[in-house]
Parts: sequence; structure tokens; C-alpha cells
Amino acid sequence: MDLESELRNAMAEQVAGTSASPSLVTDVKRRHRRRRARMHAAAGAAAVSVAALALVPTYQSFRAAPAGNSETARPTATVPASRPPERPPAAGLPASPPSEGRPEAGASSKPEAHPSSGGGTDSRKPGVDDVVGKLPGWISYIPDGLAATGPCRTAHDAGRETTTCAWRGKTGWVEIALVKGGKLTGPRDLMGTPGVPGHTSVRGIPALTGDRPDSARQISWLARPGVGVTVTAKGSAKEQLMRIAEGVRP
Repeated sequence: MDLESELRNAMAEQVAGTSASPSLVTDVKRRHRRRRARMHAAAGAAAVSVAALALVPTYQSFRAAPAGNSETARPTATVPASRPPERPPAAGLPASPPSEGRPEAGASSKPEAHPSSGGGTDSRKPGVDDVVGKLPGWISYIPDGLAATGPCRTAHDAGRETTTCAWRGKTGWVEIALVKGGKLTGPRDLMGTPGVPGHTSVRGIPALTGDRPDSARQISWLARPGVGVTVTAKGSAKEQLMRIAEGVRP
């Protein structure tokens, strides 16, 4: 007996007692179907990928270019069709100046600004149409129609410094006196009217009011220690006495 026969006998003895399971054929068929399904799925995915790659160049060629694209919107000419290009001047002749009203290259087309004739913004405050130009910095309101009689006057008397500014017009007048002195104790020291004064306030500061014999009315108060103010008005300006006083801030 040769070696091949001995091997066959040995193999036959090993499997002599074994038998195939009843579901062996079913299992083999199921595994075969699963293998075929996986192969088909893989082939389908590969086909879809190839088709997608093939469609990309086609899509790029048919895609519309956006407006303003530098590849499509390019200038076609540098000279307008309505005007032919200018010819260079002949030799020996000076170049003609640019025609009036036609802007040259690089020239600004903005119109020149001309000052307006009237109606401009007036930076002056009300009631300052006078020889001194502007109101003092510590006075912010004077009624319309009044003009300054001149620059403010300053006088010294009995240890006090009094600065007086006056405005006059056809309908009345206003006079503001700023008094500085260490001996001022209250608005009563500033009043120059007879009779019993009335009580009021200017920006919350106690003040006194009174009528003068010449039909003028005045109001006095201490703006701060050692600084007092008296505002006197007559005529139509008397109706705005409190507004004038509120605008005095020394």
C-alpha cells in the first residue's frame, strides 16, 4: 500500500462518524445570496460615483456666470462711440486747450461752491444786532428788537465792582447789573425800588422783585456768595423779565 492510500484511509476513518447538519444546504445558499447582494451594492455605488464625476465638467460648462464677473463683463472700448478719438496736434502747432464745460481725464466734475446771498445761518444770539457784536458770556438771552447801547461799563464804588450792560429798542429796554463785593448779604442789598418787595426765585435761588417809579420792574438775587445780579426791564421786555434772569449765569 502506498502513502496516498494510507492517507485516504486515515481521512475516511476520521470522518466516518460525522454527518452533515440538516440545514447545511440552506446555510450555504443564504451565504451565497448575501455575498451576491454585497457585490451588487458595491458595484452600484461605484457606478454612481463614476456618473457624478462625469457630470461635474458638464455642469461647470453650462453654469451661468454671475453679474459683474470679471471674465464676462469686460470693457469693449475706451472711447465712446458718439465722439471719435482726438487727433494729436500737427507738428509745430500748440495743443488746443480743453473745451469749456467738458471735463478732462482726472478733472473733478463737482460744481464750485458759491456763497449764498442772504438766508445764511446767523451765529449771533437774539437781540445782538448792535455795535458790540455778541452778548457777554454770562448772558444768554435778550428779547428781540433791542440793541446794545454800547459796551458794558464797569464801575467801582464803596468796595463793590458793578458791571452794567444795557439794551434799548422802540418797545422798551433791559439793563443787567453784575455786582461783586464781599459785603453782600442778600438780594435786599441790591434792590433799588421803594415799598415792600415780592419774593420769588431764579433757578431755585431766592430772589426779590419790585416796581420802580418809572414803570420799570426789577429782580435781584445772589448768584453765589459775594456775587449779585439785578435785572431791570421796561415796556414789552418787562413781560420776559424772568426768562432774561434765568439766562444770566455769572
